[in-house]
Amino acid sequence: MSSATSVAPKKRRRLTRGRLTWLLLLGFAVLLSVGVVAWLFSELRFAALTMAIPALVPLGLVLAAVWWLDRWEPEPRILLAFGLFWGAGASVVGTLVTGGMMLDVARSYLSTEGDVSKFSVLIQAPISEEAIKAVGLFLILVFARRHFDSPLDGFSYAAVIGAGFAFTENIIYFSQAADSAAGFASTFIVRGILSPFAHALFTGITGMAIGWGARRGGWMRPVLMGLGGLVIAILAHAFWNGGSLLILPLLGVDPTNQFGWLIFYLVVQLPIFLLLAWLLVKLHDRDRLIIVDRLGEYADAGWFTTSEVAMIGDWSAREQAFAWAKSVSPEADRAMRGFVQDSSRLAFAREHARVNKRDPNRRVVEKRMLDRVKEHRSQLAAFGAAGTRSAAS
Repeated sequence: MSSATSVAPKKRRRLTRGRLTWLLLLGFAVLLSVGVVAWLFSELRFAALTMAIPALVPLGLVLAAVWWLDRWEPEPRILLAFGLFWGAGASVVGTLVTGGMMLDVARSYLSTEGDVSKFSVLIQAPISEEAIKAVGLFLILVFARRHFDSPLDGFSYAAVIGAGFAFTENIIYFSQAADSAAGFASTFIVRGILSPFAHALFTGITGMAIGWGARRGGWMRPVLMGLGGLVIAILAHAFWNGGSLLILPLLGVDPTNQFGWLIFYLVVQLPIFLLLAWLLVKLHDRDRLIIVDRLGEYADAGWFTTSEVAMIGDWSAREQAFAWAKSVSPEADRAMRGFVQDSSRLAFAREHARVNKRDPNRRVVEKRMLDRVKEHRSQLAAFGAAGTRSAAS
């Protein structure tokens, strides 16, 4: 065969039981999101459509951050899509139901609407919102366990859940403030510019805790650590909502000061955000080191060349390899991307086997990934040979 496009025919992807389960979960989350959209239109009418546009700004910021943090060994897109729709739909529906029940109980014991309002901000919202968002994380843990084995995995899933929730919530807040240009501007600045990552970070605490517990296998550890992370996420959410009432008096600032929230943001919230951002960057760098170190072990055994490890572990080198493959043919592009992706997954499978030596499937997974890497490599070699023949002729 003389054409490069005939070297490796495209394979049909089998619909496995796992993928079917993920599709069903995604369908359920999408269905709930459609219900939320219908509810938004019935309550807010045209404002629900127009305010969705500015709500895309914080959503885009969070999704871009997740892509960058998770780029070395990306999570399956179908699971990230489930997380996004779970946050936008199921979390909102669940929060409306559980939050309403909690407020009904609170009104039976609290004497004034002011007390009920404080209860809503400091207790009801943090508990109901973080708990329902965490349900989505535990569903991913149960139905996609092998794709949930590091703190950064947990944060990636949690961040898209939080981003989806914030997207729907922002439509509501922006619509309520739309009657006044100044009110809308201030709401957009606070929610869209100053704190677009708030929900992503709250839920991210739960996700990182689950991911940390899942590294060593088993079910008890990730569940217990996830519940502990959920408690911390609830407290962080409550502190975000009402911490200014505690901190500002210590700084000699009246909490009713019109600039009080901004002072609290600059003195407390922004430094906490920067600290968490630094931690996430370190986790991102750790992913790259895992790829380089584990694939280096395969290179020592003759399974990889040092140039392959260098290419996979350097982002600019990856991009150059992708550009070359794309210039050859779409099939070569798929083979190169498959080679890089499966090699990265192989590195993390070996890392998992190194950390969790009791996993009975660790060698099976490792062998399966090695076979896929070898298949991609043979396809790339065929494309390279076809290109050499074309150049010679």
